[in-house]
Amino acid sequence: MQPNERKLYVQILGQVLIADGALSDAERTYLDGVMDALQMSADERKAAFAGISVDSPIEERVAGLGAVARDRLRGDLARAAADGETAILERVRAALA
Repeated sequence: MQPNERKLYVQILGQVLIADGALSDAERTYLDGVMDALQMSADERKAAFAGISVDSPIEERVAGLGAVARDRLRGDLARAAADGETAILERVRAALA
């Protein structure tokens, strides 16, 4: 993935995770693990976190991902979603279709 795709990817997952109003310690640990797997630098991580907002246009972010990132996102969505996050999860899935 290109740097911009990595940022968008983390922002999408982050937006799904905060849809219930908070980012729990377990969710933060999960997101850190995703960023580790993506080999994101400290600056990339900071930029990704700065852009996480429940009100961001998630469909536009999904549109900015290439095929490889989209396929990976499909797998990570199930692991990221929990109670209270189903509405945004459906929006992301629709944008991936």
